[in-house]
Amino acid sequence: MSRRISQGVLVVGSIGALINIVDTIGTGRLEPHDAFAPLVVLGAGGELLKERRPRAAKALYAVASVLLVVAGSVAGARAWASFFRGAAHDWLDLGLGVLVVLYVAVGAGQLLAHLSRRASKSRRNASMLSE
Repeated sequence: MSRRISQGVLVVGSIGALINIVDTIGTGRLEPHDAFAPLVVLGAGGELLKERRPRAAKALYAVASVLLVVAGSVAGARAWASFFRGAAHDWLDLGLGVLVVLYVAVGAGQLLAHLSRRASKSRRNASMLSE
């Protein structure tokens, strides 16, 4: 993503986060969808820091991932509970719950593949050293 687009996303996401803060203060209740504007801000910040400060960018991406999983899980769990009770539910939150489960599954698969490659590489190196 270009730097200018990332800066624009950061500004718009920040405005959205401020609106969500004011809304939360006004209603007195924090909703799961209120976390998505800060999620956009974290992603844009990570994109802007990627070249100059890669470790900080990785940290922002990690925080964004955790925020996504927590907010999506809360929204999805509420919607699925309403769905199974037969009460009114939000289809968007149901879909979000499914997407979060898929996101976690893909992330876990990537982590397991990385650990497997690392273990395989260390076994190869150990066998080369013993020869």
